[in-house]
Amino acid sequence: MQTYRVIQWATGSIGQISIRHFADNPDFELVAVLVTSQEKQGKDAGELAAIPNLGVAATTSIEEILALDADAVNYAPLYADIDDMARILRSGKNIVTPVGFVYPKALEAAVVDKLEAACAEGGTSLFGAGIHPGFSGDLLPLVVSRLCTRIDQVTVQEVADLAPHPSHAMNFDGLGFGRDPDEARADPSPLIHTMESIFKESMLLLADGLGVAVEKMTTDFDVSVAKRDLVVRSGEIPRGTVGGMRHEWITWSGGRPVIVFRSFWKMDDDLEPNWGYGTVKYSVMIEGVPSTKVELEPTSKHPTGDEGYWGRIWTAMNAITAVVASTPGIKTHLNLPTIQPPSLVRPATKLVW
Repeated sequence: MQTYRVIQWATGSIGQISIRHFADNPDFELVAVLVTSQEKQGKDAGELAAIPNLGVAATTSIEEILALDADAVNYAPLYADIDDMARILRSGKNIVTPVGFVYPKALEAAVVDKLEAACAEGGTSLFGAGIHPGFSGDLLPLVVSRLCTRIDQVTVQEVADLAPHPSHAMNFDGLGFGRDPDEARADPSPLIHTMESIFKESMLLLADGLGVAVEKMTTDFDVSVAKRDLVVRSGEIPRGTVGGMRHEWITWSGGRPVIVFRSFWKMDDDLEPNWGYGTVKYSVMIEGVPSTKVELEPTSKHPTGDEGYWGRIWTAMNAITAVVASTPGIKTHLNLPTIQPPSLVRPATKLVW
């Protein structure tokens, strides 16, 4: 069995889970960790991931990372840097990432050309993974669609409780929790625009996979407010400020909505208005013959009570083996063979997830 030499790029909540995965799975060897803050420079990867030391010191030097021999980089910053990605690919390292790039058709042509050229030069591949986009809104409905004889509409719904999520940069700076609701509606925060872009990729992948001729794509964004002062893991949300968000992306064909993505991100269950989406993490609903629904959620609570932790594992899990084995270029669910992750069935270790 091949051992895959991997580099973890960024050590936020997703990167930390990836480090634990690489440490626990015998088919991976973690050879380096790239961090973006001087506070983490030199720290052991295990310390950053809250597990025993691994003997791998974190570095802020991109040049040091590029000079290493590795099969793949698990690229997980909050915001992607196309220049950095191109440098990684040219250096002979494949990229698997949960920050988009699931379908190049939705990207600007200049971005696609730059990444494809880097893949060709380095003999490498790029694959956008993750849970949504990357699985629940594209691969999962494509698989479920095989059970139907006709489809009228596909609705993919995500419900995320972000109260236990540790990242202030994502929740407050990126998404805009704690903002004035009118300001948030009029000028959504930066990560909202990023999500619009990457969900467009996922929807176009699904549309092409289903043979849907896309006429237009529309979006609707709204927020709900906290009814009391909230103290969550990543910060404080005053009463009357943004405590929840609802976002809908709609793909139209034949004058009607054919694909609908609906995301509801919340910091509390008691918000105004209460949209009543419940606690199901992900669901795929196909209206047609027969109408079919599939729900995806953890079957057990996390020991710490962090409801979203299992969802972050879903986001962090990778497709490195299939990407390393593929031909150079940008890969998607439509042109990458079935992913077969190695050594998932293995004896349990003392690692606490």
